[in-house]
Amino acid sequence: MLVKLLIIIILALISIFCWLSLTNPMDVQFRFFGKIIPTDLSTLMITSFMLGVLLVFISTLARDAKRAVERYRQSRKRRQEQAIKEELNKGVEDFIRGDLTKAKAHFTEVLKRDPFQKDLYLKLSEISVKEGNDEEALHWLERARWIDSKNVNIPLHQAEIYLRMKRFDEAIRTLKRALSLDDANLRALKSLRDIYRNSQRWEKAIRVQKSICKLAKGKPAEEKEDFFYLGLKYEYAMDLMGRGDEEDLENALKVAKEIVREEKTFQPGFVLLGDIYLKMGKWASAGKVWGKSFRRFQSIIFMLRLEDLYLNREDPSTLLRIYQRVLKDHPDNWMLAFFYAKLCLRLEMLDEALEEIQTISLKQKDFPAIHRILAEIYLHKKDFSRAAQEFEKTFELSGASYLPFVCKVCERESKEWLAYCPQCHGWSTYTIKEVERTTLPPPPPRPFSGSSFYPLEER
Repeated sequence: MLVKLLIIIILALISIFCWLSLTNPMDVQFRFFGKIIPTDLSTLMITSFMLGVLLVFISTLARDAKRAVERYRQSRKRRQEQAIKEELNKGVEDFIRGDLTKAKAHFTEVLKRDPFQKDLYLKLSEISVKEGNDEEALHWLERARWIDSKNVNIPLHQAEIYLRMKRFDEAIRTLKRALSLDDANLRALKSLRDIYRNSQRWEKAIRVQKSICKLAKGKPAEEKEDFFYLGLKYEYAMDLMGRGDEEDLENALKVAKEIVREEKTFQPGFVLLGDIYLKMGKWASAGKVWGKSFRRFQSIIFMLRLEDLYLNREDPSTLLRIYQRVLKDHPDNWMLAFFYAKLCLRLEMLDEALEEIQTISLKQKDFPAIHRILAEIYLHKKDFSRAAQEFEKTFELSGASYLPFVCKVCERESKEWLAYCPQCHGWSTYTIKEVERTTLPPPPPRPFSGSSFYPLEER
């Protein structure tokens, strides 16, 4: 309808110009690129008008054609996007169902149509890992890196695979590439630190841990990372001490002194310092360190170290005096009394051991370890009937028949004291768990006779 109306208008205008040309004859000379064309005014006007109409018509036609092509392209793109979306949904459904083969086929088909779907490369890498094909997983991740070289997650995934394949040098290079993209990425820093630690490259591990400590936010996180930093130095010193050379022992002593100077609450550092002194033959210095550390921390590990020290020197009398002095200063410390009773049993001081255990049983609620030591005391006394009764009570009560060291964070138990928890990866977390007290009044304090708690000078 619009075209018909346009044609009618054009014809009407032509008719008007023709009428004007007949009624108003006037010759003019039209110059066109140096040529003179004689014509009349009406013809020139009509021709100019028609050329204008033609230009408008062509421009309108071109615009409509462009719009038609654009609509076709958009429609085709929508159809392609819809097809890709359907293919992707099928792949996701198969992946969720666990049909990795079909999911992989669908994702690969999507990438053929749209190779810039970077998330699919990560998904295909995950499928390859589940299929146990680490090399193929690395292939997909490398293709993803070509598309998005600034994505820090890609080298992190690559590093995880390299670590699983035990290709540590490539893992280190990949993690360094991740850190070049984001130097504050804690995941990359911790992975790099762990590689250095497991390969005993202590100085590099300590340097990386310093960076982690600077990035840790919040008191619990800062304390944990600071302790991990000290723990790495602890392991470094332990490694040096294990080598046994005089120079290595001096270096180990230097590192241990740095640990206790940097953090006064890090108990493993004080344990280690005494161990190094003992390794160097300076037993009196070791005893002083452990004695002062017990007074500071009230931790039984230092008493156990002193116990090993004096028993190995065949000097139980000094050890007994130390225990008696400490028990006088800390009469409510049932753990000290328990280990004192164990020492008495070990030294065949059976009556003293029995007295201590009976005193503990009045203060604390029943626990298996107390019946175990009672059974051993009665065995040494040749009272087999009562020993059997105590062993039976040990089995009736749930729990270990010894006093376990327990991690304060994850509650993992260990028969021996540990500086580092292999389960929650915490440092200085092991202690002996408290036993619930009874409501009975405590017995009167024991008499004390003995000399100073700390050894004086090295002999």
